[in-house]
Amino acid sequence: MRQQPPDRRPGFVTLPVLVALLTGVPGAAPLSSRSGQIGPISAIEVDVAAVDRDGRPVDGLVPGSFNVTVDGTPRRVLWVRHVSRGPGASIEALRRQASRSETLAFAAEPARNVLVVIDELSIGSGAGKIAIQAAAALVDRLGLDDRVGVLRIPMARDSQLALTTDRPEARTALRQVVGRAIRAAPRPTDQFGAERPATTVADPDRGAGDPDRAAAAERERTPTDVPAPVKMGDEGPLPIGLLPSLQAAITAMRATPGRKIVAVFSAGVPAVSGSRVDEVALAASASHAVVYTFGLPDTRDDPDNALDIAALERLARSTGGSFSKLGKNADRSLELMLPELSACYVLGLEPSNSDLDGKRHSLQVNTPGQPVTVHAPTWLVPRPDVDDSIPPSVAPRVDAPGAEPGHLAAVPAGRPRTATESKPPTSAARDLELQRLLAKAADYIAGYQREYSMLVADEHYVQRTRAAQRELRSDLLLVRPAGIDGWVSFRDVYEVDGRPIRDRGDRLKRLFLDQSPEAQAQLQGIKEESSRHNIGQVERNINVPLFALKFLESDSLWRSSFTLAGTKDVAGVSATRVSYQEVAKPTLVSRREAQDLTGSGWFLIDPASGAVVGTMMQFTFPENGASIEFVVRYERDADLGLWVPAEMTEVYSTLRGTTTERAWALDARAVYSRFRRFQVTFETEIKVVK
Repeated sequence: MRQQPPDRRPGFVTLPVLVALLTGVPGAAPLSSRSGQIGPISAIEVDVAAVDRDGRPVDGLVPGSFNVTVDGTPRRVLWVRHVSRGPGASIEALRRQASRSETLAFAAEPARNVLVVIDELSIGSGAGKIAIQAAAALVDRLGLDDRVGVLRIPMARDSQLALTTDRPEARTALRQVVGRAIRAAPRPTDQFGAERPATTVADPDRGAGDPDRAAAAERERTPTDVPAPVKMGDEGPLPIGLLPSLQAAITAMRATPGRKIVAVFSAGVPAVSGSRVDEVALAASASHAVVYTFGLPDTRDDPDNALDIAALERLARSTGGSFSKLGKNADRSLELMLPELSACYVLGLEPSNSDLDGKRHSLQVNTPGQPVTVHAPTWLVPRPDVDDSIPPSVAPRVDAPGAEPGHLAAVPAGRPRTATESKPPTSAARDLELQRLLAKAADYIAGYQREYSMLVADEHYVQRTRAAQRELRSDLLLVRPAGIDGWVSFRDVYEVDGRPIRDRGDRLKRLFLDQSPEAQAQLQGIKEESSRHNIGQVERNINVPLFALKFLESDSLWRSSFTLAGTKDVAGVSATRVSYQEVAKPTLVSRREAQDLTGSGWFLIDPASGAVVGTMMQFTFPENGASIEFVVRYERDADLGLWVPAEMTEVYSTLRGTTTERAWALDARAVYSRFRRFQVTFETEIKVVK
C-alpha cells in the first residue's frame, strides 16, 4: 500500500505576543475609541458571552435579542458581530458567512491570549497542588496556536512575561509555584491571659469607604498577614498583593493587540473595598481583558483573618467573566469555563455624547424572554476595536452529488465541500457540533505538524506472523522535505532483530539540518528502505502512528463522511468519538497497481482544544475481504505539552473460506518513548519597561 501524493498544505504564521510587566501600579490612562463599523454604521463596542443552561455558547442572537442599559437608560444595539474563538475559529466563521447581513456579521479570533495568574501569597499547605493541577489542566486544554503566559504573585523586580505557544515554558513556570501564605501569629496576651489589641498593618488589597465592607475593613490584622512593601532603589515599590499586582499586569497588557483572558487562581484577598475591586475591573475592561477567577481552599487557621473570596467573584463578574470554587477535582471545574471561551458577541451600541466624558458608566446586558445567561462587563469603557479576522467571501451554494434536492450549505471558496456539508443533517445541533469539532481538529493537526516536526522519538516495533517475527528499533520522525508540499512521517530503522544496520546520530542530524537536494532525496530512500524491513503479506509504508491524521487535515476533510459516535474518557479528558468513511476518489492510499483502498475508522478528539487523543484506521481489500487495522493510543507528554503516540497496534486478518470468521495473519505492536526536541527554538529578546 502506498500513500498518494499530498494535494497541498496551507502555510501558517506564528505571531508571538510579548508583554512587559510594569513594576508599579499606573494611574488610569485616558480612554479613546475607534468606532467599529459594519457598512456605514458606527458604534461603541461591547464584548459579551452568551451561554445556555449547560454553559455552552448560544448561536443565532441578533441585535433585537439583547436589552442594554447604560446608567439605567436603554441603549439601542445597532449591530452584532459573532466571533468564533480559538481552534477552528476561522473555518467556523467562514462557514457562517452565508448568514451575514447589514446588522449581523461573523469573524474569527484564531489565537487567544491567555494569562494564568497564581496568587502564591494566598496558597497554603495543600492548596498549591490544587492550583498547579487546575492551571496545568487549563493550559493543556488550550489550542496549539493560543498564546499563554504564567505570572506568579508576588512579582519579582524586572518581572517579564512572554505570551507564547511554547507549552513547556508555561509548564516550567507552573512547576515553580510555591505557597507563600503565612500562618497568623498567636495574638499577644497580657499577664492575666487577656488578648491585647493587635497592630494594624497597611494592606494594599484593602480599601475604605465601601459601606458593604465597612465592618470587614475595621477588623485588625496581625503584622504577619501581609509582607511589607519592597523598595527597589529609586524606582519605587513593587506592587504587593494580588489586586495591585493584577492591575499592574493587566494595564501593561493594554498595548498588546486583541482580547485577553486572565485566569486567576487564589484563595482570596484580605478585606478589601468594592471600589478597589472595581478599579481592577475597569483596568481589565480598558485592556480588553476578561477575568476568570478560581477560588482555592483557605488553609489559614485564624478566622479573624480569613481571606475574602467574594472579592474574586466580584472581580470576575465585573469584567464579564465567571467564578468557580475549586476542590479536589479541580480540572473538572474548567469544563464549565472552556466552552465560554470558544465564542463571543460584539455588540455595536448607539453612541452617546456622555460615553467619552471620563466618568464611570454602569452597563447591563440581558436577553429578555430567552433561556440565555449573558456575561458582560459592569462598566462601559470605550476602547479601540479588536482587529478580528473577517473571512473572505464564500463560493456559490450548489447541491453536491448525492445531496437531497434543495439542500444548500455555505462552502468556503476554493475548497470542496465536506461530506457533512453535502448532506442534510438529521439534527441541526449535532451537525453544528460535528462541524465545530472537525474545524478544531483540522486546526490542531496544522499546529501539531508544526510542533511535532521538531521532535524525534524512539520506536520499538515487533511484527509477528505465524511463520516469522521481526523486531525493529527506529527513530520516528516527521519532516517536510524541500520541494514537497506536505509532511512525511516515517521511521529511520537503525537495528533489525538486534543487529545494528547504521549509525544513529550523524544521519539523524543530517536529516533535520541539511536541506540540500541530496539530503532530501535520501529521505525518500530511507522511507522506502524502512518499508522493506516489514514482514507479512502486505507491502506497506503507511504503518506509522501519525498517518491517520491525514484524514483530518483541512484539505482532506472533504474526502470523508464523518459522524458523531459517543464519548470516551482518555486520561481525564471526555473525548468525542468521530467515525469516518472515505468517500472520495482517488483515495489517500492505493496499491502499486493503482487500485484505490478506502479508509475508515474513528478519532477521539478533545472538544476544547481539538487535540486528537486516539485513532483507528482500517482498510479492506475488495478482492478477498482481508483487512488491515491500525489503532494508536496517545498519551500527554507534560514536558512537551503535546499528546504523543504511546502505542500502535497493527492487525492484518483474512476471512476463513466463505465464512465471516477472521483469522489473523499479521500481529504487530510498536511502543514509543523518549520524545525529545531536535531543533533549537528561536527566542525574542524582551525589553522590560520600568
